[in-house]
Amino acid sequence: MSRIAQLFRWHTKVEVKEGGKVLETVFIRLVGDTEFQEARTVALKQSKLMRIAMRDKSADEHQANFSDIDSLTSDELTQGIAYGEIPDYRDEALLTLVEKVPPEMPDNATLEQQEEHETALGEIKAERAKNIAEFIEKKAEERKAELVNVDIDQLREQYVHAVINIRCSEEFTRSFREYQIYKGTFYDSKFKKLAFDSFEEFDGAAPQLKSQLMVAYINLELTGEDLKN
Repeated sequence: MSRIAQLFRWHTKVEVKEGGKVLETVFIRLVGDTEFQEARTVALKQSKLMRIAMRDKSADEHQANFSDIDSLTSDELTQGIAYGEIPDYRDEALLTLVEKVPPEMPDNATLEQQEEHETALGEIKAERAKNIAEFIEKKAEERKAELVNVDIDQLREQYVHAVINIRCSEEFTRSFREYQIYKGTFYDSKFKKLAFDSFEEFDGAAPQLKSQLMVAYINLELTGEDLKN
């Protein structure tokens, strides 16, 4: 498919395969604003449920994540705290680091000017990614230094807090994405009959199936701006 044809592509046909054999054909479309908000609501609920379970010392989620916490050294706890706070460092980097404005391409640009513009955009993206990574690494090292003299009980408390935050963040992201795919996958090309009876059914589907649907959905999300860059 040409680049121009992809600019306004919002749906696609997907052949679900196993070992090269087509098991089912479904149709995927990008969800609208209403479904997008539904996905956010569902993801927040899922994240909250995980947070409650992880704070409950009798729950499986708590045991799975913290059963060995008493055996962790101060260094291991410190590493875990810094790792758990990486999403916060990333958010801070995005707000703090100034993003370079891409150069404007002249009207009726020549092919060479378009090539140079493409190269400049790529360099700007690469530099920003590098700056964000360096910012995160610096913040993590600073955080570790702050924790050097903190006693072991406080480290354990902060470790639990950090791990819960990152696990809930991961659960929110997973649920948010998967709900969109659930709401965007149909048996028919007119997008009338959902392929899954419920989000619970989709959630319990085989990882190989969900992976194929996710790849297709993410490819649809590729915007015209992404294609140009």
